[in-house]
Amino acid sequence: MRLSNYYWRLLGLQSALVAAVTAVVIALASTGQPPWTQWTAAGAGVVASAVAMWFSLRQIFMPLEELSREARQVAGSNGDLDDADDLGVLATILNRMQRDLSQRVGQAQENSQRLQTVLESMIEGVLAVGTDQQILLANDAGRAMLDFTTPQPVGKPLLAVTRARPVYEAVLEAFAQSAPVEKEFQSPGSSRKTLSLRATRLPGDPCPGVMVVLHDVTELRRLENLRRELVANVSHELKTPLAAIKAYAETLRMGAVNDPTHNLAFVQRIEEQTERLHQLILDILQIARVESGQETFEIGDVRLLDVFEDCAAQFAGAAAARQIVLHMELPPGELTARCDEEGIRTILTNLVDNAIKYTPPQGRVTVRAIADEPTVTIEVQDTGIGIAEKEQARIFERFYRVDKARSRELGGTGLGLSIVKHLAQSFGGTVGVASALKKGSTFRVTLPRRS
Repeated sequence: MRLSNYYWRLLGLQSALVAAVTAVVIALASTGQPPWTQWTAAGAGVVASAVAMWFSLRQIFMPLEELSREARQVAGSNGDLDDADDLGVLATILNRMQRDLSQRVGQAQENSQRLQTVLESMIEGVLAVGTDQQILLANDAGRAMLDFTTPQPVGKPLLAVTRARPVYEAVLEAFAQSAPVEKEFQSPGSSRKTLSLRATRLPGDPCPGVMVVLHDVTELRRLENLRRELVANVSHELKTPLAAIKAYAETLRMGAVNDPTHNLAFVQRIEEQTERLHQLILDILQIARVESGQETFEIGDVRLLDVFEDCAAQFAGAAAARQIVLHMELPPGELTARCDEEGIRTILTNLVDNAIKYTPPQGRVTVRAIADEPTVTIEVQDTGIGIAEKEQARIFERFYRVDKARSRELGGTGLGLSIVKHLAQSFGGTVGVASALKKGSTFRVTLPRRS
């Protein structure tokens, strides 16, 4: 039913009531007057009451009718509202609006939760800063990278929660220009990291804020430094034997080839430098394959007795030539290690070769295996020159030599211990050293006994 129908019904009812009341009042008040006077007065009262009621009801119902008409237009051509009365239309529309609003609120909450989940799962730091330099948003990665002083930074000034001045400066620059701002800086806090920053203005006029994205590029920069160092070291290591080969060849070309006393010595030096160059290239290729994961290992239970016996036979002549005692110690019974057989032979060969080279005559090199329930430890102990404590942390680096001159004199490439470290790590083991100057060194490689 339309509101106008309610309106006219109420108007008629009210008019009838007013007419009856007015007639009674006039009849009582006009006793003795002619009937036409009484009826005229009653009619005037009814008309006046009806007009007053009409204006009063119009002020009440016309806005409701207008609201109902607008509601029908908003609802469109839905058939379920064609026969409904105005109050029913309003009730239906309000119910729909409430339902739609609830759905939209639910969708907004769901989208907010999804966005929060995405932000918290990102390894990149995300930070939003408003025009008043207060933090609008910050995920866990961003808080950790910038070492925030509070776990709830939202609503607080940027400089109040972090000491990263470059971030603050990048935000100011981003507000002042439309192009993104990119910077690289060292993070605050105890653990120094290299962070890459990109600050971008948020869309809007005026600009509502700046979005900052942080990337941890510490490992990338470390690898770049290692690459530069490797190129520099390889160039230097290759240059030395090549220069020697060139010098001996030029000497032979300029007449020494006809000198029966020295020509063979020069040829022998060329052969030695060529072998050194060949060994250096092989070591570089091997450590590159191991570090890149391209080296294929056949992991299995390797009998250490066979490895120790082959190693003793391989270095017996070199140890005897330097008057060094090479002693092997194995616990009784079958002892195996979970590793690659060729890899464990390379580890033992490098360690024993170094021990013999750096142990003076009349010294001793002991190779032993110590069995534990989950692991087995291989030790190579010598009575050589030893390693200073400040040098021990770096001896497993590529091309690092404690005594460069002596190492080159002995034919070392500077990669043996680095290969040992990477092979041991590839087998799930560890490597370490204990040494003292003029007292010798003990290298330990710990490997698992079972998978």
